[in-house]
Amino acid sequence: VLKNIFSKASFFYLAPNVYSGFSLLKCHKEINLIIIDLDEECKDCLDFIYFVNSSKIYKRKILILADKHQMITLSVLEHSENVQVLLKPFNPTVLQSYNYESLNYLVIEPNI
Repeated sequence: VLKNIFSKASFFYLAPNVYSGFSLLKCHKEINLIIIDLDEECKDCLDFIYFVNSSKIYKRKILILADKHQMITLSVLEHSENVQVLLKPFNPTVLQSYNYESLNYLVIEPNI
């Protein structure tokens, strides 16, 4: 679904976990958006989000797809200009309004 929505993107990288995602982020400096699909509380994902958000070298825009019950954990990030949280389920056309066209993005989906 995400690939169809962001079809104008130059590159689309898919990582099954944050470790693969971090490797891709280190190798592909052109990645400027990270999308993380949180299906459950994933400490590794949260650590990755905090690390990227606080890093000077790896800082990128982050879009988190989360359930309502995860919002308590993610509420700390709401005030960051680089992090946006989108609650699931959502209408896929909502993502198009975020103006992420022509970006190179990395999707981390731990449950693939």
